Amino acid sequence: MHDDRIMVLGAGPAGMAAAVKLAEAGQRVLVVDQSAAPGGAVHRAPLPGVTASGLPAHKRRWSALMARAARQVARIDIACDTRCSGVDATGAVLLTGGLTRLLRPRGVIVAPGARERVLPRPGWTLPGVVTAGAIQTGLKTSGQAPAGRILLAGSGPFLLAVGAELTALGTPPVAIIEAAQPLKPAALGLPISYWAEAVRYRLSLAAAGVKVLTGARLNTISPGLVANITTRHGKREFQADLIGLHDGVASNDTGLGAQSAIPIMRAGDGREVLGARAAMQDGTRAALAMLATLAGRPAPAEPTTLIRQRRAQARLAQLYAHDEIGALNSLPKDTILCRCEGRTLADLDALGRAPTARDLRLTGRFGMGACQGRFCAEWVAHFSNTQDLGRPRLPLRPIAIADLLAVPTTDIGD
Repeated sequence: MHDDRIMVLGAGPAGMAAAVKLAEAGQRVLVVDQSAAPGGAVHRAPLPGVTASGLPAHKRRWSALMARAARQVARIDIACDTRCSGVDATGAVLLTGGLTRLLRPRGVIVAPGARERVLPRPGWTLPGVVTAGAIQTGLKTSGQAPAGRILLAGSGPFLLAVGAELTALGTPPVAIIEAAQPLKPAALGLPISYWAEAVRYRLSLAAAGVKVLTGARLNTISPGLVANITTRHGKREFQADLIGLHDGVASNDTGLGAQSAIPIMRAGDGREVLGARAAMQDGTRAALAMLATLAGRPAPAEPTTLIRQRRAQARLAQLYAHDEIGALNSLPKDTILCRCEGRTLADLDALGRAPTARDLRLTGRFGMGACQGRFCAEWVAHFSNTQDLGRPRLPLRPIAIADLLAVPTTDIGD
Protein backbone atom coordinates (compact mmCIF):
# COMPACT_ATOMS: atom_id res chain seq x y z
CA MET A 1 0.00 0.00 0.00
CA HIS A 2 2.88 2.41 0.72
CA ASP A 3 3.76 4.53 -2.31
CA ASP A 4 6.72 6.91 -2.63
CA ARG A 5 4.86 9.20 -5.03
CA ILE A 6 2.92 12.40 -4.35
CA MET A 7 -0.62 12.10 -5.68
CA VAL A 8 -2.35 14.90 -7.58
CA LEU A 9 -6.11 14.56 -7.97
CA GLY A 10 -7.15 16.37 -11.13
CA ALA A 11 -5.31 16.79 -14.44
CA GLY A 12 -6.52 20.29 -15.27
CA PRO A 13 -4.29 23.39 -15.32
CA ALA A 14 -3.81 23.51 -11.53
CA GLY A 15 -3.19 19.79 -11.14
CA MET A 16 -0.78 19.49 -14.03
CA ALA A 17 1.10 22.64 -12.94
CA ALA A 18 1.50 21.12 -9.49
CA ALA A 19 2.65 17.79 -10.94
CA VAL A 20 5.21 19.45 -13.23
CA LYS A 21 6.66 21.59 -10.44
CA LEU A 22 6.96 18.57 -8.14
CA ALA A 23 8.64 16.52 -10.87
CA GLU A 24 11.05 19.32 -11.71
CA ALA A 25 12.01 19.31 -8.01
CA GLY A 26 12.90 15.61 -8.30
CA GLN A 27 9.69 14.10 -6.89
CA ARG A 28 7.76 11.18 -8.38
CA VAL A 29 4.11 12.06 -9.02
CA LEU A 30 0.90 10.15 -9.74
CA VAL A 31 -1.79 12.28 -11.43
CA VAL A 32 -5.35 10.92 -11.31
CA ASP A 33 -8.28 12.21 -13.37
CA GLN A 34 -11.70 10.79 -14.15
CA SER A 35 -11.65 12.15 -17.72
CA ALA A 36 -10.16 10.36 -20.70
CA ALA A 37 -7.22 12.78 -21.00
CA PRO A 38 -5.62 15.68 -19.13
CA GLY A 39 -7.06 19.15 -19.64
CA GLY A 40 -9.83 19.75 -17.14
CA ALA A 41 -12.87 21.79 -18.14
CA VAL A 42 -10.90 24.61 -19.77
CA HIS A 43 -8.72 22.37 -21.95
CA ARG A 44 -11.08 19.45 -22.46
CA ALA A 45 -9.44 17.04 -24.87
CA PRO A 46 -11.37 16.84 -28.17
CA LEU A 47 -12.18 13.67 -30.03
CA PRO A 48 -9.68 12.51 -32.68
CA GLY A 49 -9.79 14.79 -35.70
CA VAL A 50 -11.43 17.68 -33.81
CA THR A 51 -9.50 20.94 -33.37
CA ALA A 52 -9.20 22.06 -29.75
CA SER A 53 -11.18 25.23 -29.01
CA GLY A 54 -10.48 28.01 -26.53
CA LEU A 55 -8.81 31.40 -26.25
CA PRO A 56 -5.38 31.54 -27.95
CA ALA A 57 -3.65 32.80 -24.78
CA HIS A 58 -5.08 29.93 -22.72
CA LYS A 59 -4.08 27.39 -25.37
CA ARG A 60 -0.51 28.73 -25.49
CA ARG A 61 -0.11 28.46 -21.71
CA TRP A 62 -1.50 24.92 -21.72
CA SER A 63 0.76 23.81 -24.58
CA ALA A 64 3.80 25.19 -22.76
CA LEU A 65 2.81 23.38 -19.55
CA MET A 66 2.30 20.06 -21.34
CA ALA A 67 5.69 20.45 -23.04
CA ARG A 68 7.26 20.77 -19.57
CA ALA A 69 5.30 17.68 -18.46
CA ALA A 70 6.65 15.73 -21.45
CA ARG A 71 10.19 16.49 -20.33
CA GLN A 72 9.37 14.96 -16.92
CA VAL A 73 7.72 11.80 -18.26
CA ALA A 74 10.03 9.59 -16.18
CA ARG A 75 8.72 11.15 -12.96
CA ILE A 76 5.03 11.77 -13.78
CA ASP A 77 2.54 8.89 -14.05
CA ILE A 78 -0.93 9.86 -15.32
CA ALA A 79 -3.95 7.63 -14.65
CA CYS A 80 -7.01 8.81 -16.59
CA ASP A 81 -10.50 7.27 -16.48
CA THR A 82 -9.74 6.83 -12.78
CA ARG A 83 -11.83 7.97 -9.83
CA CYS A 84 -10.83 8.69 -6.24
CA SER A 85 -13.16 7.77 -3.37
CA GLY A 86 -11.30 9.84 -0.80
CA VAL A 87 -8.37 9.92 1.60
CA ASP A 88 -8.92 8.39 5.05
CA ALA A 89 -7.31 9.27 8.38
CA THR A 90 -4.40 6.90 7.74
CA GLY A 91 -3.65 8.43 4.35
CA ALA A 92 -5.04 5.49 2.37
CA VAL A 93 -6.54 6.34 -1.02
CA LEU A 94 -8.90 4.09 -2.97
CA LEU A 95 -8.69 4.48 -6.75
CA THR A 96 -11.12 2.76 -9.11
CA GLY A 97 -11.62 2.56 -12.85
CA GLY A 98 -8.64 2.75 -15.16
CA LEU A 99 -6.29 2.28 -12.20
CA THR A 100 -7.77 0.26 -9.34
CA ARG A 101 -5.48 0.47 -6.32
CA LEU A 102 -5.48 1.03 -2.58
CA LEU A 103 -2.36 3.01 -1.77
CA ARG A 104 -0.86 5.48 0.67
CA PRO A 105 1.07 8.27 -1.10
CA ARG A 106 3.48 10.68 0.58
CA GLY A 107 0.98 13.50 0.17
CA VAL A 108 -2.03 14.56 -1.86
CA ILE A 109 -2.76 17.73 -3.82
CA VAL A 110 -6.46 18.06 -4.61
CA ALA A 111 -7.23 20.02 -7.80
CA PRO A 112 -10.71 19.05 -9.05
CA GLY A 113 -11.62 22.43 -10.54
CA ALA A 114 -14.74 24.43 -9.75
CA ARG A 115 -18.27 23.25 -9.05
CA GLU A 116 -20.97 24.69 -11.30
CA ARG A 117 -23.89 26.16 -9.36
CA VAL A 118 -27.46 25.84 -10.63
CA LEU A 119 -30.32 27.32 -8.63
CA PRO A 120 -33.34 25.03 -8.40
CA ARG A 121 -36.35 26.15 -10.43
CA PRO A 122 -39.63 24.49 -11.33
CA GLY A 123 -38.84 22.41 -14.42
CA TRP A 124 -35.05 22.36 -14.05
CA THR A 125 -35.04 18.54 -14.07
CA LEU A 126 -36.99 18.21 -17.33
CA PRO A 127 -35.38 16.38 -20.28
CA GLY A 128 -33.48 18.89 -22.37
CA VAL A 129 -32.40 21.02 -19.40
CA VAL A 130 -28.67 20.74 -18.64
CA THR A 131 -25.92 22.90 -17.20
CA ALA A 132 -24.16 25.40 -19.43
CA GLY A 133 -20.96 23.61 -18.45
CA ALA A 134 -22.29 20.38 -19.92
CA ILE A 135 -23.01 22.19 -23.18
CA GLN A 136 -19.48 23.59 -23.28
CA THR A 137 -17.99 20.16 -22.58
CA GLY A 138 -19.89 18.77 -25.57
CA LEU A 139 -18.66 21.62 -27.76
CA LYS A 140 -15.03 21.13 -26.80
CA THR A 141 -15.20 17.34 -27.18
CA SER A 142 -17.09 17.05 -30.45
CA GLY A 143 -16.42 20.39 -32.12
CA GLN A 144 -20.13 20.54 -32.97
CA ALA A 145 -23.04 22.49 -31.50
CA PRO A 146 -26.31 20.75 -30.54
CA ALA A 147 -29.07 21.11 -33.09
CA GLY A 148 -32.13 23.27 -32.48
CA ARG A 149 -32.91 26.35 -30.40
CA ILE A 150 -30.62 26.80 -27.40
CA LEU A 151 -31.38 29.12 -24.49
CA LEU A 152 -28.78 30.04 -21.86
CA ALA A 153 -29.96 31.37 -18.51
CA GLY A 154 -28.78 32.15 -15.00
CA SER A 155 -25.93 34.46 -14.11
CA GLY A 156 -22.24 34.92 -14.67
CA PRO A 157 -19.75 35.74 -17.44
CA PHE A 158 -19.53 32.05 -18.32
CA LEU A 159 -22.88 32.36 -20.11
CA LEU A 160 -21.32 34.82 -22.56
CA ALA A 161 -18.39 32.47 -23.18
CA VAL A 162 -20.66 29.50 -23.96
CA GLY A 163 -22.89 31.70 -26.11
CA ALA A 164 -19.89 32.88 -28.12
CA GLU A 165 -18.66 29.30 -28.59
CA LEU A 166 -22.09 28.23 -29.85
CA THR A 167 -22.10 31.21 -32.21
CA ALA A 168 -18.65 30.33 -33.56
CA LEU A 169 -19.95 26.85 -34.41
CA GLY A 170 -22.90 28.27 -36.34
CA THR A 171 -25.67 27.79 -33.75
CA PRO A 172 -26.04 31.03 -31.80
CA PRO A 173 -28.36 30.82 -28.78
CA VAL A 174 -31.84 32.28 -29.15
CA ALA A 175 -31.08 34.46 -26.10
CA ILE A 176 -28.95 34.75 -22.96
CA ILE A 177 -30.95 35.47 -19.81
CA GLU A 178 -28.74 37.19 -17.21
CA ALA A 179 -30.19 37.82 -13.74
CA ALA A 180 -27.64 40.50 -12.85
CA GLN A 181 -26.94 43.87 -14.43
CA PRO A 182 -23.15 43.70 -14.69
CA LEU A 183 -22.54 46.85 -16.76
CA LYS A 184 -21.77 49.07 -13.76
CA PRO A 185 -19.04 51.67 -13.10
CA ALA A 186 -17.21 49.11 -10.94
CA ALA A 187 -16.53 47.12 -14.11
CA LEU A 188 -13.90 49.71 -15.06
CA GLY A 189 -11.71 48.29 -12.29
CA LEU A 190 -11.38 44.88 -13.94
CA PRO A 191 -8.04 43.91 -15.52
CA ILE A 192 -7.62 44.65 -19.22
CA SER A 193 -7.53 40.93 -20.03
CA TYR A 194 -11.03 40.52 -18.56
CA TRP A 195 -12.32 43.43 -20.63
CA ALA A 196 -10.73 42.11 -23.83
CA GLU A 197 -12.36 38.71 -23.36
CA ALA A 198 -15.77 40.20 -22.56
CA VAL A 199 -15.67 42.55 -25.56
CA ARG A 200 -14.75 39.67 -27.85
CA TYR A 201 -17.74 37.65 -26.65
CA ARG A 202 -20.13 40.59 -26.84
CA LEU A 203 -19.12 41.53 -30.37
CA SER A 204 -19.53 37.94 -31.55
CA LEU A 205 -23.00 37.68 -29.99
CA ALA A 206 -24.09 41.09 -31.28
CA ALA A 207 -23.00 40.23 -34.84
CA ALA A 208 -25.18 37.09 -34.68
CA GLY A 209 -28.16 39.03 -33.33
CA VAL A 210 -28.19 37.22 -29.98
CA LYS A 211 -30.26 38.99 -27.34
CA VAL A 212 -28.56 39.35 -23.95
CA LEU A 213 -31.29 40.28 -21.48
CA THR A 214 -29.83 41.61 -18.23
CA GLY A 215 -31.80 42.03 -15.04
CA ALA A 216 -33.93 39.10 -16.23
CA ARG A 217 -34.70 35.82 -14.51
CA LEU A 218 -35.78 32.41 -15.75
CA ASN A 219 -38.49 31.54 -13.22
CA THR A 220 -39.98 28.27 -14.48
CA ILE A 221 -39.58 25.81 -17.32
CA SER A 222 -42.78 24.24 -18.58
CA PRO A 223 -43.06 20.89 -20.41
CA GLY A 224 -42.05 21.35 -24.02
CA LEU A 225 -39.17 23.54 -22.77
CA VAL A 226 -41.07 26.80 -22.59
CA ALA A 227 -38.98 29.16 -20.45
CA ASN A 228 -40.95 31.74 -18.48
CA ILE A 229 -38.86 34.87 -18.03
CA THR A 230 -39.33 37.97 -15.90
CA THR A 231 -37.51 41.03 -17.26
CA ARG A 232 -37.30 44.63 -16.15
CA HIS A 233 -40.05 45.41 -18.65
CA GLY A 234 -42.45 42.56 -17.99
CA LYS A 235 -42.78 38.86 -18.70
CA ARG A 236 -41.64 36.89 -21.74
CA GLU A 237 -41.54 33.32 -22.96
CA PHE A 238 -38.91 31.53 -25.02
CA GLN A 239 -39.39 28.19 -26.73
CA ALA A 240 -36.25 26.07 -26.79
CA ASP A 241 -35.00 22.61 -27.69
CA LEU A 242 -32.16 22.78 -25.15
CA ILE A 243 -31.75 24.98 -22.07
CA GLY A 244 -28.38 25.52 -20.39
CA LEU A 245 -28.48 26.76 -16.79
CA HIS A 246 -25.60 28.35 -14.92
CA ASP A 247 -25.62 30.40 -11.70
CA GLY A 248 -21.93 30.89 -11.11
CA VAL A 249 -19.23 28.60 -9.75
CA ALA A 250 -17.96 27.63 -6.31
CA SER A 251 -14.90 25.80 -5.03
CA ASN A 252 -15.30 22.06 -5.45
CA ASP A 253 -14.52 21.12 -1.86
CA THR A 254 -17.47 18.84 -1.05
CA GLY A 255 -16.69 15.88 1.15
CA LEU A 256 -12.91 15.68 1.47
CA GLY A 257 -11.53 16.70 4.85
CA ALA A 258 -7.97 17.62 5.74
CA GLN A 259 -7.47 15.34 8.77
CA SER A 260 -5.08 12.64 7.63
CA ALA A 261 -1.71 11.11 8.46
CA ILE A 262 -0.35 12.56 5.21
CA PRO A 263 -0.40 16.22 4.09
CA ILE A 264 -3.40 17.19 1.96
CA MET A 265 -3.45 20.46 0.05
CA ARG A 266 -5.84 22.05 -2.38
CA ALA A 267 -5.08 23.89 -5.59
CA GLY A 268 -6.88 25.87 -8.28
CA ASP A 269 -10.61 26.45 -8.24
CA GLY A 270 -11.01 23.44 -5.95
CA ARG A 271 -9.39 25.60 -3.26
CA GLU A 272 -10.67 29.03 -4.19
CA VAL A 273 -12.36 30.30 -7.35
CA LEU A 274 -9.72 32.47 -9.00
CA GLY A 275 -10.40 31.56 -12.64
CA ALA A 276 -8.46 29.92 -15.42
CA ARG A 277 -5.79 32.62 -15.47
CA ALA A 278 -4.69 31.80 -11.93
CA ALA A 279 -5.07 28.01 -11.98
CA MET A 280 -1.53 27.19 -13.07
CA GLN A 281 0.01 29.68 -10.62
CA ASP A 282 -2.01 28.17 -7.79
CA GLY A 283 -0.96 24.67 -8.80
CA THR A 284 2.66 25.78 -8.60
CA ARG A 285 1.97 27.38 -5.19
CA ALA A 286 0.48 24.12 -3.90
CA ALA A 287 3.49 22.14 -5.14
CA LEU A 288 5.92 24.47 -3.39
CA ALA A 289 3.84 24.27 -0.21
CA MET A 290 3.86 20.45 -0.39
CA LEU A 291 7.63 20.37 -0.87
CA ALA A 292 8.10 22.68 2.10
CA THR A 293 5.79 20.61 4.31
CA LEU A 294 7.51 17.34 3.46
CA ALA A 295 10.87 18.97 4.22
CA GLY A 296 9.62 20.47 7.51
CA ARG A 297 9.85 24.07 6.28
CA PRO A 298 7.26 26.89 6.33
CA ALA A 299 5.24 27.27 3.15
CA PRO A 300 6.35 30.14 0.87
CA ALA A 301 4.34 33.34 0.63
CA GLU A 302 1.45 33.49 -1.81
CA PRO A 303 2.38 34.96 -5.23
CA THR A 304 1.17 38.48 -6.00
CA THR A 305 -0.47 37.16 -9.18
CA LEU A 306 -2.95 35.21 -7.06
CA ILE A 307 -3.67 38.25 -4.92
CA ARG A 308 -4.47 40.27 -8.04
CA GLN A 309 -6.76 37.55 -9.41
CA ARG A 310 -8.55 37.33 -6.06
CA ARG A 311 -9.30 41.04 -6.27
CA ALA A 312 -10.56 40.65 -9.83
CA GLN A 313 -12.83 37.77 -8.86
CA ALA A 314 -14.22 39.78 -5.94
CA ARG A 315 -15.05 42.60 -8.34
CA LEU A 316 -16.74 40.17 -10.72
CA ALA A 317 -18.84 38.85 -7.84
CA GLN A 318 -19.86 42.41 -7.06
CA LEU A 319 -20.84 43.07 -10.67
CA TYR A 320 -22.90 39.89 -10.95
CA ALA A 321 -24.62 40.16 -7.57
CA HIS A 322 -28.42 39.81 -7.71
CA ASP A 323 -31.28 38.67 -5.50
CA GLU A 324 -30.60 34.92 -5.31
CA ILE A 325 -32.17 34.69 -1.87
CA GLY A 326 -35.40 36.22 -3.11
CA ALA A 327 -35.52 33.75 -5.99
CA LEU A 328 -34.99 30.80 -3.67
CA ASN A 329 -37.55 31.95 -1.12
CA SER A 330 -40.21 32.30 -3.79
CA LEU A 331 -39.94 28.67 -4.95
CA PRO A 332 -43.13 26.59 -4.73
CA LYS A 333 -43.03 23.66 -2.32
CA ASP A 334 -43.09 21.04 -5.08
CA THR A 335 -39.77 22.29 -6.51
CA ILE A 336 -37.16 19.54 -6.65
CA LEU A 337 -34.02 20.33 -4.63
CA CYS A 338 -32.19 16.99 -4.88
CA ARG A 339 -32.10 15.91 -8.52
CA CYS A 340 -30.57 12.49 -7.86
CA GLU A 341 -33.32 11.35 -5.47
CA GLY A 342 -36.15 13.60 -6.72
CA ARG A 343 -36.63 15.16 -3.27
CA THR A 344 -38.63 18.39 -3.07
CA LEU A 345 -38.75 21.43 -0.84
CA ALA A 346 -41.88 19.95 0.75
CA ASP A 347 -39.93 16.75 1.54
CA LEU A 348 -37.31 18.86 3.29
CA ASP A 349 -39.94 20.76 5.30
CA ALA A 350 -41.35 17.42 6.49
CA LEU A 351 -38.08 16.72 8.34
CA GLY A 352 -38.75 19.60 10.74
CA ARG A 353 -36.52 22.49 11.76
CA ALA A 354 -32.70 22.09 11.69
CA PRO A 355 -32.61 18.38 10.77
CA THR A 356 -29.42 16.46 11.50
CA ALA A 357 -27.22 14.84 8.87
CA ARG A 358 -28.84 11.52 9.75
CA ASP A 359 -32.31 13.02 9.20
CA LEU A 360 -31.29 14.57 5.88
CA ARG A 361 -29.63 11.49 4.45
CA LEU A 362 -31.32 8.49 6.02
CA THR A 363 -34.89 9.77 6.31
CA GLY A 364 -34.99 12.55 3.74
CA ARG A 365 -32.64 10.93 1.18
CA PHE A 366 -31.06 14.32 0.43
CA GLY A 367 -27.52 14.02 -0.94
CA MET A 368 -27.70 10.23 -1.24
CA GLY A 369 -27.48 10.02 -5.03
CA ALA A 370 -24.53 9.88 -7.40
CA CYS A 371 -23.42 13.47 -6.76
CA GLN A 372 -23.43 13.00 -2.95
CA GLY A 373 -24.83 16.47 -2.37
CA ARG A 374 -22.65 18.49 -4.72
CA PHE A 375 -25.72 19.97 -6.39
CA CYS A 376 -28.19 20.16 -3.53
CA ALA A 377 -26.17 20.70 -0.32
CA GLU A 378 -26.09 24.47 -0.78
CA TRP A 379 -29.86 24.70 -1.23
CA VAL A 380 -30.62 22.22 1.54
CA ALA A 381 -28.44 24.30 3.87
CA HIS A 382 -30.34 27.45 2.92
CA PHE A 383 -33.79 26.00 3.59
CA SER A 384 -32.96 23.80 6.59
CA ASN A 385 -30.53 26.09 8.42
CA THR A 386 -27.94 23.32 8.72
CA GLN A 387 -24.57 22.66 7.09
CA ASP A 388 -24.49 18.97 7.97
CA LEU A 389 -25.05 17.73 4.43
CA GLY A 390 -21.83 19.26 3.12
CA ARG A 391 -19.50 18.14 5.91
CA PRO A 392 -16.44 15.99 5.06
CA ARG A 393 -17.30 12.32 4.82
CA LEU A 394 -16.02 9.18 3.15
CA PRO A 395 -16.51 7.84 0.60
CA LEU A 396 -16.80 10.84 -1.70
CA ARG A 397 -18.88 8.80 -4.15
CA PRO A 398 -20.74 5.49 -3.99
CA ILE A 399 -18.36 2.50 -4.27
CA ALA A 400 -19.46 -0.65 -6.08
CA ILE A 401 -18.63 -4.00 -4.51
CA ALA A 402 -16.94 -4.92 -7.80
CA ASP A 403 -14.53 -1.99 -7.30
CA LEU A 404 -13.52 -3.31 -3.89
CA LEU A 405 -13.04 -6.84 -5.23
CA ALA A 406 -10.84 -5.49 -8.02
CA VAL A 407 -8.26 -4.07 -5.59
CA PRO A 408 -5.07 -6.19 -5.81
CA THR A 409 -4.60 -8.34 -2.74
CA THR A 410 -1.07 -7.01 -2.40
CA ASP A 411 -2.54 -3.60 -1.53
CA ILE A 412 -4.61 -4.93 1.38
CA GLY A 413 -3.27 -5.35 4.88
CA ASP A 414 -0.16 -3.23 4.35
